[in-house]
Amino acid sequence: MGRKTLFLGATIFILGLSVVLASQLFSESEIVLAKVGEALITQRNLDELINKYTQIRKGNPLTVEDKKMLLDNFIKGTVLAMEAEREKMDQRPEVKSKLKVYRAEVLMQEYVNSKIQPSITVTESEVEEKLRENPNLVPRVTVTLKEILVKTEKEAAAIYEDLKKGKDFATIASEKSLAPTRVNGGHKRPVSPGQMPKALEEVAFKLKKGELSKPIKTDEGYYILSLVDKKERAPEEIKKLEGVIKEKIKQIEIAKKTQEMVGKKVEELKKNTKIEVYYDRIQ
Repeated sequence: MGRKTLFLGATIFILGLSVVLASQLFSESEIVLAKVGEALITQRNLDELINKYTQIRKGNPLTVEDKKMLLDNFIKGTVLAMEAEREKMDQRPEVKSKLKVYRAEVLMQEYVNSKIQPSITVTESEVEEKLRENPNLVPRVTVTLKEILVKTEKEAAAIYEDLKKGKDFATIASEKSLAPTRVNGGHKRPVSPGQMPKALEEVAFKLKKGELSKPIKTDEGYYILSLVDKKERAPEEIKKLEGVIKEKIKQIEIAKKTQEMVGKKVEELKKNTKIEVYYDRIQ
């Protein structure tokens, strides 16, 4: 991660929040990493920033040097934020509006994380049920195909006859196909069940290696397919893939349940809150 990227990200993060002042309450057990005038930067502040960066880096941990750079950039951002407050930029209407939005977002996420998500569970049986309902999520076979797409049945029939007579598939695809794969002579990337239109899938997975399909009618036009290769996944590969898919299913179901519970909680709170909305004033 470049120093410039770290600085920009840290600055954006800091300027979106209020400066942590010494007068603000914090636990005495917290480790203070820096003092910038009257502002304190604690390990908790840095951990929050680190968490955001590890999410961006898909879980890859930061090095000690990365953390030092983040702390340095946090200090730079705090100095700028303090100067902005001294110049009363935080009192500008447009800035107040931003801070109000950021505050609501942070508090909303905190409420969801601490009050709603801990009560949400997704059982193994629920995950298994989703997997049974969607067996194509763990594809056991992939096929590599060549394709030609044309607009009319007549043209497709003529091409089919030419191919049967031994004319080169790639040449015809390059010259006449309307599919993006024409630039590759009609060659498609390997596909699994569920990744193609039903009309094509029903034919593609029944073809034998080297076999040519008759023209297939679709909403786009008429396809002619040729099977290049078919591969069955090994049992150990299927098991490994199944584990990954199960975890994704679990996360999706947690997100769905969270959204449902948040919706219910909001409706419950709205019943006891006076709310006035003026949609006609939106500009």
